[in-house]
Amino acid sequence: MSVEGAGPGQGTETATAGTADPDTVVPEGRGDVRGISDLTYRIITPYLSHARLQRAVLVVLVVLTAVCLLATGVRLSPLPLLPIPLFGFGYYALRRVRAAGTADRPLLLWSSLVLAAILVGFWALSRVSSWL
Repeated sequence: MSVEGAGPGQGTETATAGTADPDTVVPEGRGDVRGISDLTYRIITPYLSHARLQRAVLVVLVVLTAVCLLATGVRLSPLPLLPIPLFGFGYYALRRVRAAGTADRPLLLWSSLVLAAILVGFWALSRVSSWL
């Protein structure tokens, strides 16, 4: 049994089924998630460190950058180059995700920054296309 928020393998020796409050104890193997800390420890962070997901994010960044460069040539305007620094920051954050390995807090922080950079860059690309 584990205590909610204790993280993987922490607090298991102090929580027992008969003495702990049922709101704070999550039996192992039940599959349910209680609280945001269990969500991050059990579901989100194990998938963020997968190489396939990181490769897919890299492909998305390359494709969006190529779209910006292609739009610059088609529109004959430098405005579609505006989101490229955001995609560059997304690439930097993706490199930091790879360097974080399995450390939960940096992995979640840098993954959130990658997602934010991609979303804001994609939004900026859509706004630039409506201006031209």
